[in-house]
Amino acid sequence: MIPSRLGISDRDRVLELTDLVALIGESVVLRPKGREHVGLCPFHEDRKPSFAVVTHKGNAFYNCFACGSSGNAIDFMMGYHKMDFPEALRFLAQRAGIELQSRGVDAPRAGDPDSPASLRRANEAALRFFQRTLSDPMLGSAASTALSTRGIDAAMIERFRLGAAPDSTEGLANYVEKLVAHQSQNPDEDLSPEMIRASFESAGLLRRRGSRVDAFRNRVMFPIADELGRCIAFGARAIEAGDEPKYLNSPESALFHKGKSLYGIDLAKRAIIQSRTAIITEGYTDVIACHAAGIENAVATLGTALTRDHARVLQRLCDTIVILFDGDIAGQRAADRALEIFFAAPVDLKICTLPDQLDPDELLRQPNGRERFDAAVAASEDALTHLIGKFRVELDARPGLSARQRTVENMLTKLIALGLASLEGIRRRLVIDSISATSGIPAGEIERGLAAQRQRSAAPRESTEGLATPIAVPVADSRGNAERDFVSILVAWSSLCDTRITLEEGDAAPLTEFILPTALQDIGARALYAPIFNWIEEGKPFTVQDLLAELGDPSLKALVTDLYTLGSKRFSDEAQARSGLVTAARALDRLQRRMHLATAPVATTPEELDQHLTRIRAAGPRPSAIARTARSAS
Repeated sequence: MIPSRLGISDRDRVLELTDLVALIGESVVLRPKGREHVGLCPFHEDRKPSFAVVTHKGNAFYNCFACGSSGNAIDFMMGYHKMDFPEALRFLAQRAGIELQSRGVDAPRAGDPDSPASLRRANEAALRFFQRTLSDPMLGSAASTALSTRGIDAAMIERFRLGAAPDSTEGLANYVEKLVAHQSQNPDEDLSPEMIRASFESAGLLRRRGSRVDAFRNRVMFPIADELGRCIAFGARAIEAGDEPKYLNSPESALFHKGKSLYGIDLAKRAIIQSRTAIITEGYTDVIACHAAGIENAVATLGTALTRDHARVLQRLCDTIVILFDGDIAGQRAADRALEIFFAAPVDLKICTLPDQLDPDELLRQPNGRERFDAAVAASEDALTHLIGKFRVELDARPGLSARQRTVENMLTKLIALGLASLEGIRRRLVIDSISATSGIPAGEIERGLAAQRQRSAAPRESTEGLATPIAVPVADSRGNAERDFVSILVAWSSLCDTRITLEEGDAAPLTEFILPTALQDIGARALYAPIFNWIEEGKPFTVQDLLAELGDPSLKALVTDLYTLGSKRFSDEAQARSGLVTAARALDRLQRRMHLATAPVATTPEELDQHLTRIRAAGPRPSAIARTARSAS
């Protein structure tokens, strides 16, 4: 450790010995520009590099010319990594090998059990307990066998700090009591016995059942870390076949947000920056299998679809993102979701389908698995190519002149909704040229069509429903009613936005993973659902007043009040409304499946044709207006 120097404060010493470019470069790709280094700002949604790190003017500092964020190394750790001042100072001192003068910052202190510092302390203590349990020949034998069966060896167990929760309701609870007893020998008012116990409860590690008991029992424990490698939560996989649910996550807290966290980001970040490429898989074992095979730029989402927060993290680290997904309808939905999130982001998005519908874990355990994996990634389809391919299939399925016109207009509408206007010139030109080549319509004509649609979108027009109609694309009454029924429930019962939908495959996921704004064809329903969708993803509660304030178009405001009235009258209580919302989401999902199957290429042999019709029938009946039974019952 470097000793402190008299007359120089800990703060000044830390700042003096911290390489600001290297520090920020661990979280943001920085490129030299003159005497500065520039990159995408980590403090706002930046699409053009507006963030600069300056080191040639005496004191090193960073500054964003767009959002105004600025400061030194300590400010960066506090702002980006959500540390308080003592925590940031300790981290940077340890990083630089500095011995701090003040003993007051040697240990974290937090009297609030819900504070990030308290939650981190509880998670780190639990991590040690779970690791010890896994290494215990008796307590950890079942978990060790489960990991061995999946081909996870000792090196990967150590690298990912895997552990086990014992088959007991009091294993961790008793360990916490030992920590309390130890603390009582060194009294600290900020670390009282009850505060220690409460912090484990707030972290979701203990729960109340009379007394506090273990929240995780007989499970393999996967620590979830932030970019600095600090444990912020756990993923827990059941060991016994009938133990449901198969996976459990720690609850969201001041420290942990599923929609912002990526499993393995701490171990993958350096490889992502070096390769300029991130590979996104579906689960913990997929990430571990990739790293074991030397593919260290792999991360996974935590049981959720990709979010804008995931995009913000990754676009600052790399230029290319490869999404691994299954080729079934659920995988198609994941690809569409990724396209919506990354379409206007300054990265190249590629979609990879692994051979034989294998997941990375299964493929990489085969003798030639690495070669087949690399070949699949190399053959990944560019997101734009994927989008144009779907457009071409839809055109081919609708040979009539009017039908083709509506298909082209729908495609242009979708591009506007995805953010075509925000794309830079060359990228935008490539999109338009691809649409032109596929449809046979001159690029200039497409440009004029886009301009006309944007103009109509910006200028409200009178209609019998009081709704501005941005484009001349008719939506079948049944489909439009179904979509408005769905949105009306969310408008009137905003408390239900946390509802998880279970579909035919048995998947249960948030609304935003199944129903995207661009999937709604009714212009009014889509305009209302877009801000609601973003609020749900951000975990932000909202009211009708918030929605009215978000929408500038008077006709859309009128639609809000109409749908609020409709949704309020349909259901007598929240339980009935939740049931109606599930019914509505499932019906729209079935309709999307039918459309996907109807536009997919169909072989001409009788056997394959019969199979295709069977799949369409299995997708369920075509919904008209949704939940009519619930409406009449109320």
